[in-house]
Amino acid sequence: MAVVSLAPVAAQSESLLIWADAERAPILQELGEQFEAEFGVAIEVREIGFGDARQELLNFGEAGEGPDILIQPHDTVGQLVDNGAIIPLELGDLAELFTEESLELFTYQGQLWGLPYSTENVALIRNVDLVPELPATWEEVTEIARELQAEGKFAFLVQTGDAYHNHPIYSAFGGYIFGRNEDGSYNPADVGFDSEGGLAAAEWYGTMYGEGLMVPNVNDDVVFSLFESGDLGMFITGPWHSERVTAAAEAGGFEYSIDPFPSNGIPFRGGQGFMISAFSENQLLAQQFLFEFLATQEVMQALADRFPVFEGVVNEDPNIPGFMAAGENAIPMPNIKEMAAVWAGAGNALTLVSQGEDPIQSFLDGAEQIRAAIVLVQSDARVIGVPGSYQSEVGCPGDWDPACEVTFMEDQGDGIYTLTVTIPAGDYEYKIAMDGGWAENYGAGGVGDGPNIVLSLAEDTEVTFTWDDNNKIVSDSVNGTSEAPMEEETMDEEAMDEEVVIETVGVPGSYQAAVGCPGDWDPACEATLMTDNGDGTYTLVVTIPAGDYEFKVALNGGWDVNYGADGERDGANIALSLSEETEVTFTFDSSTNVITASY
Repeated sequence: MAVVSLAPVAAQSESLLIWADAERAPILQELGEQFEAEFGVAIEVREIGFGDARQELLNFGEAGEGPDILIQPHDTVGQLVDNGAIIPLELGDLAELFTEESLELFTYQGQLWGLPYSTENVALIRNVDLVPELPATWEEVTEIARELQAEGKFAFLVQTGDAYHNHPIYSAFGGYIFGRNEDGSYNPADVGFDSEGGLAAAEWYGTMYGEGLMVPNVNDDVVFSLFESGDLGMFITGPWHSERVTAAAEAGGFEYSIDPFPSNGIPFRGGQGFMISAFSENQLLAQQFLFEFLATQEVMQALADRFPVFEGVVNEDPNIPGFMAAGENAIPMPNIKEMAAVWAGAGNALTLVSQGEDPIQSFLDGAEQIRAAIVLVQSDARVIGVPGSYQSEVGCPGDWDPACEVTFMEDQGDGIYTLTVTIPAGDYEYKIAMDGGWAENYGAGGVGDGPNIVLSLAEDTEVTFTWDDNNKIVSDSVNGTSEAPMEEETMDEEAMDEEVVIETVGVPGSYQAAVGCPGDWDPACEATLMTDNGDGTYTLVVTIPAGDYEFKVALNGGWDVNYGADGERDGANIALSLSEETEVTFTFDSSTNVITASY
């Protein structure tokens, strides 16, 4: 491997700027101090989410406002390469120290574009008291589900509308996302969601949902709650929830197993790694940081949090071997840009089947939606859509569909785009999405991959959405300009959280008007403020009518500090589905920022 000596390179710049996510930023800050002590070059670390980092690099990198190095998941490689935003890496002999699977993830068009530090895949989690033996096939899962249904329990549940977690199911029947070219690369012209195998999977889903063996509106919180209570035999998750799996089993008092999938179902393999910006003026120094400092056992050990990818690195989490074994047949999640066109179509199909729609037609429609979105992703034309939970009310085949032409915006010139549409009364959410997919999307405040924007309509309303492509500002004629989340550039989330003095804790959501609040999504409504239990936890007990709702937790009567799914700041709303009027207990743990609903 050819490298340039550090001394003359360092003379060009005294520091490197690294953009890293919340998990890696503190580690890199500490490692950066070590690097500066050894090499005399300062490391500046900015905490920024994967999505925000990607969008800011694409939007502002060329103007010199980007990093030298950034951390990204492997499936962004195609988009970043096609936009000229990162440079290829030549590892030379260093490649022998990395696992072949990890390097494959970051390889695109025959070149390596990222230095991997971990990989991951999902597995089947099983309560061995409820399901003593691993089912050999998904048909056997159905039989077990029928037996446990008589006891009021579920044999298996899966996250609703989540094409990633569902891939081990439809792949087991022969379905696939993209076919392969002769050289092994993915072929976006060959969509296999509605292949013979894909439709066979659709029939299986139809049976499971049709007989009530699986239920809709399932997310991580639902499966973990049922798993802990001993009412769920099996579900799918990844190593990011390893501790949560162990804690749930310990709380429930049962043994668990981490297994491969029935019928040889195939999970996606994913990974994270370091990339070098094509706009950096310190590319040689950045390469030396990667090759001479990061690519060492000591540093890779410090970064390892999932599956080790570097020689000599280990992960002592006892669950990791099970997850790794479940991924022995894993395939790389496609890193081509067309993958962004898959999620909405596949997710809508899976959701519709869960709601009782015809499974075959749902999969056929989903595949066509994927193909239409691919055309948009591949097009040079700028296509801007307004996907959201209102779309099925205005003529789209489903909600959250970035490829629905009905909700494409019109170019008004000078970077301004608008969409005017009449929407029935109701509570909705929306975002801005580019080119028919989710690879580039914006939420509140124009933040890349930002939180959904709430839109509440008391009556049928003509709404005009406006997008300023120059400044990444989104507005609508009801709310005005969406409010940006709290700026995170000056300190990391952990530091911000430590400075928050909790005065009140509320549970805003789409259910509030039904329990006495003046409207929904009101973080200051006294009827939904929680009671301080004095031990860092807070509770709210309220009776809610039957219906499908969403909620999150907000501090001090506003939106500056709020937490959604998995305790993530500004995270996704949490679904709540009630088949009848129910007394619901919300519990918020301020040490983890996780809110749960039990009923």
